[in-house]
Amino acid sequence: MRIVLDVNVWISGLLWRGVPKKLLDLAQDGIVIIVISEPILSELEEVLAREKFQSRMRLLGITTEELMTSASQLSENCIPTSVNVPQLRDPDDAMILGTAIAAKATAIISGDLDLVVLEEFRGIPILTPTSFLANFSG
Repeated sequence: MRIVLDVNVWISGLLWRGVPKKLLDLAQDGIVIIVISEPILSELEEVLAREKFQSRMRLLGITTEELMTSASQLSENCIPTSVNVPQLRDPDDAMILGTAIAAKATAIISGDLDLVVLEEFRGIPILTPTSFLANFSG
């Protein structure tokens, strides 16, 4: 099963416990394949560098570089397909959809309601982490 995680799911999974962390654990155990792309990695690095996450990283004793290494090790990289989705409120979300298309993903996992409200994109379901795990049969 190939999945694409939105940046918000990566942040939650890398910095906190809970449902998003379970997705990373599934990848660590080889049960799912998380597919990522350079645009997602770039946004992840940019978001992790924000001050609001620095105190959490200090508390955990980890750096942005270490988290980026973890994300790279837990995922398979692909080149996203360019997609035009005029109904997206945030045009940056197109990179998530383009990565999912290029990856031939089974699901897109996001906590971003702007994406989740679409429900699916070109036949790929867009699910919250909780709804994915509730329906997951790995």
